[in-house]
Amino acid sequence: MDITAETDRGLTGKVLHAYANIEDRRLKLIVSDLIKHLHAFVKETKVTDEEWEFAWDFMERMAEITGPERNEFILLADVMGVSQLIETLNHEEPNQPVGFALVGPFYRAGAPFRERGASTASDDTPGERVRISGRVFDFGSSTPIKGAILDTWQAATNGLYENQDENQPDYNLRGRFRADENGTFELVALMPTAYPVPTDGPVGELLRAAKRPPDRPAHIHFIVSAPGYETLVTQIFVKGDKQVEEDVVFTASKNMVGDFKKEGDHFRLAIDFPLKRGVAKMPKAPIPAEEGHRGRYH
Repeated sequence: MDITAETDRGLTGKVLHAYANIEDRRLKLIVSDLIKHLHAFVKETKVTDEEWEFAWDFMERMAEITGPERNEFILLADVMGVSQLIETLNHEEPNQPVGFALVGPFYRAGAPFRERGASTASDDTPGERVRISGRVFDFGSSTPIKGAILDTWQAATNGLYENQDENQPDYNLRGRFRADENGTFELVALMPTAYPVPTDGPVGELLRAAKRPPDRPAHIHFIVSAPGYETLVTQIFVKGDKQVEEDVVFTASKNMVGDFKKEGDHFRLAIDFPLKRGVAKMPKAPIPAEEGHRGRYH
């Protein structure tokens, strides 16, 4: 006999009834399913008073360090795989040539447009350079997409993005580039750098309890957009990097790996970005264009 069924007083049904008057159909579905799953979890695991106290204390401590410069709740969603799951379910198809990735915490609005072939790194930025070139084209017809915009950003060799680092110039390692009439583009970037997510908060406690390394594999972010096409949000990882298999936020995958080849005093990466027909929609930037706040994780 299920004792829980006898002792919960039909509470789940009462709660669902209390929210049955939500008019927006999608909101009503989300709220009701959330209630069902939360209640089912509590019943299945038989959460104790002490465990519930720990849970709300954990959330309270996340809230204490969450603000304009850092969002511990997004970090939790990332390391639990929720952020990447949402991207995959909403955008990926079988045999997708380039995978969709979570936007990440360090995308900043208003990156400057740079000339074709220009570098996103300031001259005094340490580290090796990589020349990146390729083509943006229609996924269905393979025709070039003239004027497509590539928005790119990455961390410096010290593992910090420019908004985290007072020593980097404003918008360092960030830039927007426009594809030509043949859909081709070219730019120079820094060879990507690995870095750990912050572990000095509650999420760090969870990672340590799970004995999980906090590291993200080396990568470069791209958002590729054009009118009439679904915006591609992706990250390019380095072929042969063992950390790809253990990405702390579960984003790295085979369809986001690039072959960075050494050529003289720099590297070269050839990468194409196919776009699917759809609605162009830019993601909300976690970091505003205004320079000034330098957080560790948004």
